[in-house]
Amino acid sequence: MIGLAAALIASAQAVQVVGEVRERGTGDPVEGAFVRVGEVIRGSTNEYGVVLLDLPPGDYLLVVGSYAHELYQQPLSVPDDGDFRVFLSPLPPESEIVVEARRESPHVSRQILDRERVEKTPGTHDDPFRLIQALPGVAATPEYSPSAGDLVIRGAAPAESRVYVDGVEIPYLYHFQAYSSVLHTRLLDEVSVFPSTFGAPWGDAVGGVVVADTREADAERVHGGANANFIMLGGYLQAPAGDSAVSASARRSYLDLLESSNDQYTLWPTFWDYLGRYDQALGGAHTLSITAFGAGDAYGRYVGDSALLDPLEQEANPEFLYDRAFHSLSLRLRDELGRATLNTSLALVGDSWAGTLPDAWQRRRETYAWLRHETLLDFGVGHELSLGLEARPSRLELDVDTSQPWPELEREAPLLLRGRSTSETLQALRGGLWAEPRLRFGGLRVQPGLRIQGDSLGGTVRADPRLTSQLELAEDLRLRLAGGLYTQSPPLDALSPTIGDPSLDPARSAQAAAGAEVAVAGRWELGIEGWGKTLDGVIIQEVGAAPEAVDGSAWGVELSSRYRLRGRFFSWASLTLGRATRGGVPFDYDQPYAVNFVASWDFRPGWNAGFRYRYAAGLPFTPVEYGVYQGDTDTYSPVTGPVNSARLPDYQKVDGHLEYRLSFRRWSMTPYAELWWVPPAGNVLYPAYSYDYSERAFVAGPSFLPLLGIRAEL
Repeated sequence: MIGLAAALIASAQAVQVVGEVRERGTGDPVEGAFVRVGEVIRGSTNEYGVVLLDLPPGDYLLVVGSYAHELYQQPLSVPDDGDFRVFLSPLPPESEIVVEARRESPHVSRQILDRERVEKTPGTHDDPFRLIQALPGVAATPEYSPSAGDLVIRGAAPAESRVYVDGVEIPYLYHFQAYSSVLHTRLLDEVSVFPSTFGAPWGDAVGGVVVADTREADAERVHGGANANFIMLGGYLQAPAGDSAVSASARRSYLDLLESSNDQYTLWPTFWDYLGRYDQALGGAHTLSITAFGAGDAYGRYVGDSALLDPLEQEANPEFLYDRAFHSLSLRLRDELGRATLNTSLALVGDSWAGTLPDAWQRRRETYAWLRHETLLDFGVGHELSLGLEARPSRLELDVDTSQPWPELEREAPLLLRGRSTSETLQALRGGLWAEPRLRFGGLRVQPGLRIQGDSLGGTVRADPRLTSQLELAEDLRLRLAGGLYTQSPPLDALSPTIGDPSLDPARSAQAAAGAEVAVAGRWELGIEGWGKTLDGVIIQEVGAAPEAVDGSAWGVELSSRYRLRGRFFSWASLTLGRATRGGVPFDYDQPYAVNFVASWDFRPGWNAGFRYRYAAGLPFTPVEYGVYQGDTDTYSPVTGPVNSARLPDYQKVDGHLEYRLSFRRWSMTPYAELWWVPPAGNVLYPAYSYDYSERAFVAGPSFLPLLGIRAEL
């Protein structure tokens, strides 16, 4: 009786204490956090991060935690301290690796780039698209070389692959010298890479397909951040707006504001990009997104390499001005109607590409509309059907004026390479229809597909049958097999009656791939995949000539290894062996071997260190034997040796990354440092020749380059 009375007296004297629990760095309320007072758990927080406690007066040890946050403890004196608010530090993210290949997918060959972990991979400058060039089967190109940023997937030229953002094809992916992609990392949700043998929903490509999806904004709270390093500035913001949400980002390089020119660049390179997105819930499972997206690059340089010219030759060295930009306005509608999921993308895209010399120029402006629709029907028990269509009506305006070909401008102004003038307009309607059943029989998944690809300008229609299959022999062992036909229409300018060849047919490719992957103890993943393709009618461009269709082939074997330790460490490594030819000679991007290794370690709370190593065979090139003097123009014309009969030295590069995340109550700040080192033997970018082609030298890139930056996020 005495004990009961004491308990009643204590209960009567209890004080109500209101506790609030939020996440450090974001300020978000933490739901389900437990609150322990002394040795007893007194309750857990609700959806607002609030908990009500009835505590007798006294001194206690308060302990708060959750499954996703670190424990927090502090003394608590009742009633003197009154209510309390605590901030919990989040635990490191779990189950994330840089490249995740084991996720269920209707495509046999697929690599998925994880946004969060890419931020800690050295050499990417916070940009997951840069990591694409370190994937198996993707050619490694040296930084700052003419080929930097070229997306070469399994023996396919850059123009033979496609890049989509939110279902819309974009003109190009990388800024100048591939320093960064055209999309802000923090607005990126996921990047999928289909290197070959992809299913019927993707087409008009004999190379690979890169699909990027941006993030929907949080409809409950504001997110934002700013980042700066030695090269560019940027920021992003995501915020609710009533029953909708908006996202925005903008970035710009700024070195042109500090240095206008140097011995090589008459106008310092400038690049920028932006994205604005509006998301509106239409009720039920219907959502609407409207996106404005664009990017631009501009610079001026001398045509010849100034280092190889004497003062008199430098005065005659013409100045070239480059300017390219695109803008896109798109609408995306997503619906779920019973067992049907519908995705529709509509867009209008303008791509302006100019290259100007004192007495010559290239102006290329393409405007195209874009429609893509897919209906996915779910029949239950693992059976689905994908139906869809694509349409791309386009208009191309060409204005080329030149009296000679300019081989030095092959990448920046390819129309000047042909040495012909024109002023014309071309129009075309290209598109495709597809159907792909996705059938599951126990551990076997089979997907026969058919895509019909058409082109109004050439008057062609092609049927591309495809088949992919996957067999799960055990929970951690899968076998894959795929094959099919693929069609790609020639670029519109290649069909020009004046500077092209209107008789060119679409390129065709027969592709096959087979592989296996196994997971050991759920952590260490091993994979092998062999692939091959034939190429018929792919486009090549020779100096002073119209585009030409040739045949080719490519094959390769890719070995990969991935390891993860939840929340602490991840690594992956790959070895790629293969060859690629065009017209009976080595392909411009033929790379017989390439090695990649990446590791990232969260060695202390808030600290991360990363390491990346790349080693690859040097790319082939066509050597110039000597020059022939042309009296009428007072210039020398190059006489070349056998096509791609020489090869640059092997390329290797080491990247390091170190960062520390400082978490405050409602925001975080992360200073980081990156550096790269290229050994002198592998530091060759490209050959350069004197004005009369009597001397050749190899241009070297920066061997050691540090980069410091800082990110601040809400």
